[in-house]
Amino acid sequence: MHKLANLARRLPKKTFAILFYVLLAIFLVLYLRSIDYTQLSEIRIAPMYFLIACVLGMMFRYWSAFVWISILRTLGARDVRWGRALLNVYAKSWMGRYIPGTAPWILGKIYFAAQHGISKNKLAVSSLLEGLLQIVVQMLFAVVMILLSPQTRVLGSSFRLLLALAAIASLVAIAPPVFNRLVALAYRLVKRKQFPREHYVNTRLVVGGVGMYSIGVLFTGLSLFFIAKSVYPELPYESIFFVMGASCLASAASMIAIFAPGGIGVREGIQLVLLGIILPPSIALVITVIMRLWTLGLDLLFFLLHARKHEMRPAPHPEVSSR
Repeated sequence: MHKLANLARRLPKKTFAILFYVLLAIFLVLYLRSIDYTQLSEIRIAPMYFLIACVLGMMFRYWSAFVWISILRTLGARDVRWGRALLNVYAKSWMGRYIPGTAPWILGKIYFAAQHGISKNKLAVSSLLEGLLQIVVQMLFAVVMILLSPQTRVLGSSFRLLLALAAIASLVAIAPPVFNRLVALAYRLVKRKQFPREHYVNTRLVVGGVGMYSIGVLFTGLSLFFIAKSVYPELPYESIFFVMGASCLASAASMIAIFAPGGIGVREGIQLVLLGIILPPSIALVITVIMRLWTLGLDLLFFLLHARKHEMRPAPHPEVSSR
């Protein structure tokens, strides 16, 4: 009876994890079924460029985990440091992007990291800020890189104006006064009480986060360029900024499109349109299909490398010497 009582108490805590993995399995199957594999029948891949893209892609995933952990530490979360335990949390939560809606990705970090004793309030703020930083920084880079590229002229002034407005909206959303008010409002609606000001973000934290994610954007933007070059080696290096801009815009839009698992359809649609400006349409289509498989493959590899759960050891504290 004692064991049954313990199981009954633990079951509600396991419900989120069970639902998370069940939904993940379902939408991964749907994701794989949506791919048009016939486009890959006669394609040849240049292995060196493909390998470079894989290295850059994995670097982006580890760098994103590092940024999240850095934000947590800056917010004052106790005993938080880089290690296998939080990499396990981040890798699992990263897979939550394949479940429609932004919530599984963010809630995954909150739920799984809270099991290691980290403050849920700090986890909520850090996870929301990290997700928003990814969108904002990628949108800003997309605007700069695409607008400065001569190839963008064919898209017309309306498209360029829309990009500029999206960049301005992104900057407003990431401003600490706006971000803090949105978090406080959400907390008040859910918890029915005031959000503690000690968890608010400041300008230093946001600016630092933007700076760190700017490095990550270089990794993910260059990944698409080298995937494209592995399929079409004739792609000139002069197109690198345009392709990186296309990658950033597609990634940001896919994260905003909460209705699409893993940004499916949104990411590929933007990549197809923009890459079609500088590449033959058939080649652009093949690249978008390969990118979808490549992204899923790296996400699964990142997840499997850290699938084993680890307990987080407390960070060492300075000892007071005694005579």
